[in-house]
Amino acid sequence: MENKIELKTTIHATPEKVWETLTNPDKIEKYMFGARCDSNWKPGSKSNFYVKQDDKEVTVVKGEVIRSEENRLLEYTLFPANSDIEDIPENYIVAIFELEEDGDETHLYVTQKGYSYVENGKERYIDTMKGWKVALPMLKEVAEE
Repeated sequence: MENKIELKTTIHATPEKVWETLTNPDKIEKYMFGARCDSNWKPGSKSNFYVKQDDKEVTVVKGEVIRSEENRLLEYTLFPANSDIEDIPENYIVAIFELEEDGDETHLYVTQKGYSYVENGKERYIDTMKGWKVALPMLKEVAEE
C-alpha cells in the first residue's frame, strides 16, 4: 500500500479564490459531503469538520492546523472522529494543499500522507481515494463559480 495520496488539478481561478474554497465553511460544505469546518486556519488551531444532525453539530473529522500560508499552502491533520481507532497522534493523517499560480489558473496539489503507519491505514487510504474522486471535481467547480 502507498503511504500517501498525491493529486493535482488545474482550476480556472486565482489562488485567492481557491484559498477561499479551501477555507470558507460555506464553500467546504459544497464539496466535502456536507461537512463544514470553522477554523481560523492558523497553526495550532483546530480544524474539525462537522455535519449538522437534528440541530446538533456532530464532528466527523478532527484535526489541527500545522502550517498555513494564505493563498499558497495549507497543512493540517485528520482523524476520523467517530471510529474505533485510538485517538493518538500516531493515527492522524496529514493533508497538504499547495497552490501554484499559473497565469489565470491555479494548480492545486493535494497530498495526504501517513497511511502506512496509522491504524486501519489500508481502509482509510481506499476510502480517501474514493472520496477525492468525487470531492476534487466538486472543489474545482466551486472555486470556478
